[in-house]
Amino acid sequence: MSINTPAGSRRPITLVVDDDPHIRLALRELLEDEGVTAVEAGDGKVALEIIGRGGIDLILLDLELPRISGIDVLRHVAEEASSIPVVIVSGRGTIRKAVAATKLGAFDFLEKPVDRDLAIQVVREVLARSAATRAASGLRSGLADSCGIVGSSEAIQLLLGQIARAAPTDAKILLIGESGTGKELSARAIHANSARRAGPFVAVNCAAIPESLIESELFGHERGAFTGAHGRRRGRIEQAHRGTLFLDEIGDMSLMTQAKILRVLDDGSIQRVGGEEDVVADFRLVAATHRDLEQAVELGDFRRDLFYRLSIIRIDLPPLRARRDDVPPLAESFVRALCLRERIGFRPLSPAASAVLMSHDWPGNVRELRNAVERLMVLGNEGPIEAGEVREVLRVPVPPESDGPSAGLRAARAEFERTFIQRSLAAHSGHMQETADDLGIDRSYLWKKMKRLGIP
Repeated sequence: MSINTPAGSRRPITLVVDDDPHIRLALRELLEDEGVTAVEAGDGKVALEIIGRGGIDLILLDLELPRISGIDVLRHVAEEASSIPVVIVSGRGTIRKAVAATKLGAFDFLEKPVDRDLAIQVVREVLARSAATRAASGLRSGLADSCGIVGSSEAIQLLLGQIARAAPTDAKILLIGESGTGKELSARAIHANSARRAGPFVAVNCAAIPESLIESELFGHERGAFTGAHGRRRGRIEQAHRGTLFLDEIGDMSLMTQAKILRVLDDGSIQRVGGEEDVVADFRLVAATHRDLEQAVELGDFRRDLFYRLSIIRIDLPPLRARRDDVPPLAESFVRALCLRERIGFRPLSPAASAVLMSHDWPGNVRELRNAVERLMVLGNEGPIEAGEVREVLRVPVPPESDGPSAGLRAARAEFERTFIQRSLAAHSGHMQETADDLGIDRSYLWKKMKRLGIP
């Protein structure tokens, strides 16, 4: 049974690196029997030249090589081409080195003489995993481009991966995140990448609708159902037929309305206010809240049965302070959008301004950043956006280093130090000694630095 290759796609290419031509031939024949193209290198230098040309999907690597050792080839791949999986092919005398190589990033190792069945199994597994990783990466990239989610941080890549896996299903999704973290943007991304993408996306902010009106808003009403009901009106649930219904801030919904939503989920139909006819409700539900629903359940403020129905798939949205590296590209995207909308000149962020933005905690998250950028663009001057403007908009005190003729450089350095120390503190859960050790400075010096930079 050969390795499955999708119709129309190229065959996988494996680089076989070994100084023994007989071993290279045996491995090449094994690979080609499996539908894999094999190229050969007899030493480490030739191997690096082939790797540098690109297009390699897997490397079978001997450790004992002339000119450049196998370990050095592995280190180069780890630093410059980490997406290429490496399997060590090792003789008995180098087993210990092969085990050490797996700690440097090698996927697995095969012992010489190579067992054919084991080698085929390992190659299949590595190539399948590599293809899945590339596909997931491409899907995440396509998601980011199509839904407007900006950022390359680990937190955002995790979010995009969860959306990519959840969107094609019809399962109910619960989005948990602080205000301004992009819950509706994520819900729209889920809809746009689902089987219901051709249907409507209907968003309802449960916190913005008075309790006396929410039933009519969600379920609709018949003519004469109440004073002012002059005609039949389709509710939001009915409007979402064959599409996606997004209930934002569902944690603010009353227990009575929660019971009615639960009944819709159980029955698959609704009744308009004042009506007796059952109306089919075929929609995919995505709910969101900033509240801790588990705690709300324990306090009796949220129905336990509805909570379990909603949280079949739970996705947590990271706050902006947990992905500070995304702040400058996000701010720049808002600048560009505002320039297009208002037809004004583009103003790039100076490095010092980016440092100030990254050091801010952003309690209002992305929404707060967008508003800050708009104020900067509307109230600012021409030329790059500078640190002083950002501090003024955010009402951040000017550090002492910013006075004098070299203010720009000192301010940028101070902002960099502040951000660097804050990240290290966060990584060590605020533990001072561990942070000082990590930074390579004395604990007392760290205290002084924090006091001078205004770090609490």
